[in-house]
Amino acid sequence: MKKKIYERTLEDYRTQAWGCARDNWCMNQWGWNVKSSRYNEICPEFRIHRFHAYSGMGKFHIARALIEGDFDYKDSNELLDILYHCTSCGACEMNCLRLEEKEPLKSAEALKYRMIELGLAPLPAHRELIKSIKNYDNPWLQPRAKRKDWAKGLKVKDVTKEKADVLFFAGCTPSFDPELTHEAVNTVKVLKKAGVDVGILGEQEICCGSPAIRLGDRDTFFPLVKRNIEQFKQYGIKKIITSCAGCFHVIKYDFPEVPHVPEMKGIEVYHVSEYLSKLLREGKISFKKEIRLKVTWHDPCHIGRHCGIYEEPREILRAIPGVELVEMERIKDQGWCCGAGAGVRTAFPEMALTIATERIEEAKETGAEALVTSCPYCEQNLVDPIRRNKEKLKLLDLTDLVIEALS
Repeated sequence: MKKKIYERTLEDYRTQAWGCARDNWCMNQWGWNVKSSRYNEICPEFRIHRFHAYSGMGKFHIARALIEGDFDYKDSNELLDILYHCTSCGACEMNCLRLEEKEPLKSAEALKYRMIELGLAPLPAHRELIKSIKNYDNPWLQPRAKRKDWAKGLKVKDVTKEKADVLFFAGCTPSFDPELTHEAVNTVKVLKKAGVDVGILGEQEICCGSPAIRLGDRDTFFPLVKRNIEQFKQYGIKKIITSCAGCFHVIKYDFPEVPHVPEMKGIEVYHVSEYLSKLLREGKISFKKEIRLKVTWHDPCHIGRHCGIYEEPREILRAIPGVELVEMERIKDQGWCCGAGAGVRTAFPEMALTIATERIEEAKETGAEALVTSCPYCEQNLVDPIRRNKEKLKLLDLTDLVIEALS
């Protein structure tokens, strides 16, 4: 019987590690996608460090050497640095699966888990984050009682008290970061405008566990998965919508890969871009107001490469009167990561800023007036170089445009 992803150990990737062809596609765009030498690379970690250990290929060879006993975990002072500079963007795995059907990202995350098993990880910068998840059910050291503050005045149902057809899962970052609550507020407003019977968990919502599992911390992640699924079943949830790309990826695809937890059968999970595209096609929402704006779309890794959502947000943008969509060089499964994921923004903020700055430069070259995305981490990280460099480029969430076009 095939093992679930989170039943696998590092040793389960032995054959894959030995079979690495060193073809470099984990670091570079597909040749037919490349439009310039400036934007020909796809792995942020390798682009910054210029050393093969900081690539999918490099981590495969680290895994191979550790499995075979060619070197010991204590032989390299740089080992943790190499493993935790990875943003888990999935670019290496997207390209490797096409050619060799290998999973360098999953192998790298198994490496992180081995480091945690040995007591060598997480990094000091990540320990408070993990501690906060365990103590407060969120990574941001915020009290549970504040989780529903973003919804004040929305008159949205509390599914712990009354039934609703759809659960909106807000996520920790949009719930607690005042600069990102607009993502959650907009989503609920749009769903209500479309006649969707929507509710929230309020104070009872807990972290989906995405920050923990991207750090390789299965021991923190597994109980969160069990608690979340039990809660969904307790309140009769059949449909979940989230505006957080990380939450979507984890709930839809990672939850079912965890052993010994209740099954997710009968529960549909949608990212907001998917669901709004569905409502648009069904004629349940229509855009009346013209917005004269040239925009470019940033594909969040967690809904793009990890989940295959590329066309839905673009369909929405093209349907808004007056909006002109222009594309960057690196898009869809060859897109460039924002730089924030897997704890990189927390532990290595300067690297996260450098990666985000490159994305902003790429966006500016399209002539766009606004960069649009649909992920709180992407928005949080991409706004930094815009502010630091006093760019004219606007940064918008997809729902910012949707709510304006509906009014």
